[in-house]
Amino acid sequence: MMSELRIPTVALAAEVLLADGRTLVGRIFVPAAASRHSGPTRPEEWMNDVVAFFPFLPDPAGPDQPRASVVLNKHQVLVVSVQASADDATAVSIPNRLEVRVIVECGARRLEGKVAIDMPQDHCRVLDYLNGPEPFLTLRDGARHHLIPKERITRVIETREE
Repeated sequence: MMSELRIPTVALAAEVLLADGRTLVGRIFVPAAASRHSGPTRPEEWMNDVVAFFPFLPDPAGPDQPRASVVLNKHQVLVVSVQASADDATAVSIPNRLEVRVIVECGARRLEGKVAIDMPQDHCRVLDYLNGPEPFLTLRDGARHHLIPKERITRVIETREE
């Protein structure tokens, strides 16, 4: 049976801004068991996986709207926003992790927050982080984490803490 081949998942509330300007609000589904740590896969790990397409379940627009899932192409995503708690639930505390406040521009879209750089001390600049192998950058903005495809980033500006 096909249902026996399904991977158990956890549904997470998410907002997806597509490259064409549309915004979708609903649920993404991350694997319930991560391969590198206990607990579910963090959204950051999930978006940096090599698969190009992912399922998304939009919230109903009204009481009579059916909830039909759609398949989205990661290459057409501008930003996936999730609750910070979804990404931090199993995060390991790294003592020398550097957090840098930045503004990320994707065309006319501007997002502000912090990037956490968990790299060797001689490669701990924002530039090194951006040139790393992961296709998505995680921008930490208080209670929200924004997952942004690096290929869609126009400019990153380091800002000072106030």
